[in-house]
Amino acid sequence: MNEHHPAPLDLLTPEEQAVADYLLEHPDFFERHATFFSQIKIPHALPTGTTSLIERQVDILRQQNQKLERRLTELIEAGRANDHLLARLHRVGLYFLELEPSHHEPSMETLAEHLAVDAVMAAVWTKTPRRFETFRRLEERPQSLLPDHWGTGHPYCGRMGEALGEYLFGARHADLKSIALVALGFPESEIGFIALGLTDPDHFRPGLGTQYLNRLGELVSVALGLRPVL
Repeated sequence: MNEHHPAPLDLLTPEEQAVADYLLEHPDFFERHATFFSQIKIPHALPTGTTSLIERQVDILRQQNQKLERRLTELIEAGRANDHLLARLHRVGLYFLELEPSHHEPSMETLAEHLAVDAVMAAVWTKTPRRFETFRRLEERPQSLLPDHWGTGHPYCGRMGEALGEYLFGARHADLKSIALVALGFPESEIGFIALGLTDPDHFRPGLGTQYLNRLGELVSVALGLRPVL
């Protein structure tokens, strides 16, 4: 076996391997013998007879091109989706900048509109320098209701459970099917969360990328000065 080339995936006879090695060593063989190249016939994938080697290669290249086109389309769509997410974060950032001079409370309805979700709810369970009337004040972290493996840096995405949904959104929870929970505070001091609800049951799904949600939590935390009082 030629040491310059990896072994073929298919098991070849010694004669077949010799042919394969020769073609690998002389890639211009078919170029120098074009007539011979076009006369080679190989079985067709469909039961319609045979096709020339060049026709088969053209068919393979066409299939590969279609796969690349589909992959390119997927990348373009992902890029557009990321652009939309960044635009939403930008709107939220501008909204908090507009609130700062007036010291007005952030509106959950306005946040829902900027984030393109159906409902927003925010809560804190640690004393903060400023009291936000639009935030729910909790005595402590609702450990029994919150999903496992959730916390600062690890947003939760999934279906809206009955108990958690009613706790977060009251009677409205019946219309909300998926949820994202994003921690507020800093890595060493989780002090609350912001909950995003959607009627689409598959929007906030397990395994969804959470970088955008992490950035949202950081933005809201810094914009509102949600640092615990020591």
